[in-house]
Amino acid sequence: MPRQPTFQSSITKFSAKPPGHDAARQRENQRRHRARVKGRICDLEATLASTQSKLDDALKQIEELHAEISRLRALQPPTLQANETSSLITCHAGVDSSDIQESLNDIDDVPEPMPDSPMPASPQSTAAIEDSNNDGPLLPPTHPDESTITCRDAYAIIMDRNTSDLDSETMNQWLKPGFRRAAVPGSGCRIETHPAIGQRAEAPGVGLNINLQNLPRVIFPVAPHTTTTRMTHFNHLGHISIGVRDYVVSRAFYTAVLAPLGLRLVYDSGPVSDPSTGKVRTLGYGPDEEHELLNIFEHQDAATPGPGFHIAFNAPTRQAVVDFHAKAIEFGGTDNGTPGVREHYGRNYFAAFVVDPDGWRLEAVCKVPLEQEEPSETRR
Repeated sequence: MPRQPTFQSSITKFSAKPPGHDAARQRENQRRHRARVKGRICDLEATLASTQSKLDDALKQIEELHAEISRLRALQPPTLQANETSSLITCHAGVDSSDIQESLNDIDDVPEPMPDSPMPASPQSTAAIEDSNNDGPLLPPTHPDESTITCRDAYAIIMDRNTSDLDSETMNQWLKPGFRRAAVPGSGCRIETHPAIGQRAEAPGVGLNINLQNLPRVIFPVAPHTTTTRMTHFNHLGHISIGVRDYVVSRAFYTAVLAPLGLRLVYDSGPVSDPSTGKVRTLGYGPDEEHELLNIFEHQDAATPGPGFHIAFNAPTRQAVVDFHAKAIEFGGTDNGTPGVREHYGRNYFAAFVVDPDGWRLEAVCKVPLEQEEPSETRR
C-alpha cells in the first residue's frame, strides 16, 4: 500500500512573550531569593541579640548571688569561717561543724553509740543546750514537709520525762540528725518531730526510740557506760484501722484535721472499690510512708463502737489542738468538747474532742506547758 505524502506547514510560530522575558524572570527570582535570605538573617540576628541579653542578665544575677554569699560568709563567726574542728554550733544540739557535714553527706552512716563504748565528751555541750537563742546557721533548713519544734521545747519535754539519767552528750548524739536551723532569725534552732530519728535507735541494749511526734511516749537510752536497758514505757501500738462509709468525705475530713498535728496522707489506694474482688478503697495517714498511724477502709456497712471509745492524737502545740478542732467542724465533724485545759486529766492537758462524719470520736491533746511553747510568730 503506498504511503500517504507528508505535509509540512509553512506557517512560522511566534511567541507571545516579549523579547528578554526569560532574563527578567530570572532576575526577579534572584531578587526574591535575596530578600528571603536577608529576612532570615534579620530574624537570626534578633534572636541572637535577645539570647545575648538574657545571658548578660543571668551573668549579672550570678555576680549578685556571689556577692551575697560573700557578704553572708563575712557575717559568720571567725571560728566558723576557718572551719576549725574545735568550733561548735552553739545551738541546743551541741553539734560541731564536722558532725553537720557528716550528716549532710551521708546521714544514714551516722555512727550510733554502743552501750559499752563511751561517747566522746564535749566541754561545750552543756552550755550549748542552755543557749536557747542560737539559730544554728550551718544546720540544714526545715523541709516544707517536715514537722519541727524548737530545740528549747524538745529538750524541756525530754528532760521532763528523762527517768533513766540520760546525759546531754548521749541525747545530742542521738538527736543530731534531726536538728534544723531556725525558721525565723532569733527563734533558736529546731528539731524534726519525725519518727525517723527513732529509727536510728536499734543498737542492742540501748533501747532508744525517740519519736518527737509522739512526745509523751518517749523511750530513753541508758547511759552508754552501762549495760542495763531502762526506759519509761514502750509504745507497742503500731497503727489503728477504722471503717468509714464515704471515701471522699473521709479523705477530705482527715486530710484537713490531721495536718495541724503533723500527719499527712501517705497512702491512697485509688478511687474505686470492688467488693466482688475484695478490693476496698483505703487511706493511710502518718508522718511518712513508712509510718502509717491511721488506716481508713471504705465499707458500706461500717459502724463505730459505742460510748467509751475514742482515738487520741498528740499535738505539738496548743494552737495545733485549736486548728484540729476548727478543721473538724469545717469539714463536717461535730463538736464534742471545745479546746481547753482538762485539769482533771492534768494541769497541762490541753485537748479538744470531735466526732467525725461517720461517728468516730477523736481527740487532740497537747501536754506541753504553755510557758514552754514557742511564740506564735515562730511557728511553721
